[in-house]
Amino acid sequence: MIRIYLTLTTLTAVLTGVMADGIHRFKTEEDGLTTTEIAVVTFLLVGAAIVVMGIIYVAARNNADNIPVPEAPA
Repeated sequence: MIRIYLTLTTLTAVLTGVMADGIHRFKTEEDGLTTTEIAVVTFLLVGAAIVVMGIIYVAARNNADNIPVPEAPA
């Protein structure tokens, strides 16, 4: 039980340190995003757009297939 507690405490301390360092660098550095970060963000946005377009396409296709065919009056 003590090992689990020490492991969790150490992990929490490490993650807190990493987050504090990241926040400090974010507040003090004026470099902005690197090219790799911009490429990754762009890739994720394009992927999300493709998924949304697929969902819209499937919904439109299903609605179009469910439109009843009008019959000519007798």
